[in-house]
Amino acid sequence: MKPASPLNRLRSRYEDLLGVCDELEAFADGLPGVVPATLCAQLIRRLADALSATHREEEAVLLPVLSSSTQVGLRNVATRLRQEHVFDSQVVMEIEESLLDWVAGAPGLSPDAIGYLLRSFFESVRRHVRSEQDLLLLLFEGMPPAGVLH
Repeated sequence: MKPASPLNRLRSRYEDLLGVCDELEAFADGLPGVVPATLCAQLIRRLADALSATHREEEAVLLPVLSSSTQVGLRNVATRLRQEHVFDSQVVMEIEESLLDWVAGAPGLSPDAIGYLLRSFFESVRRHVRSEQDLLLLLFEGMPPAGVLH
């Protein structure tokens, strides 16, 4: 069995992350309902793992190509993506804290505020993924750089 190419691994990471976004949306839709602590902890773990794995793949596959481009615009995209990774990771920590407080019965945020936090995050991530998928098509479709994607 041939190992997945880095490009396909990145695409797979995007699919996983979008799946977690769907789970976050279902959670937000269910607020202020009661959620078992174990399910909430699993959602938090899946979110953190999916985001971290996606960032690692982007940094291994996409960012080097963008950073080494002769086009200033593509180098600027690489800088922006690195900044977004930091921001997304910080928001995940805030989500984790909010959800753990919620299931502990001591929410620091109202159900509406938690729903807004989740929705703003997963909608942002969905836009991010769609943009990156479009960028992958522009950069790699039909012409992967030799040695980079195989």
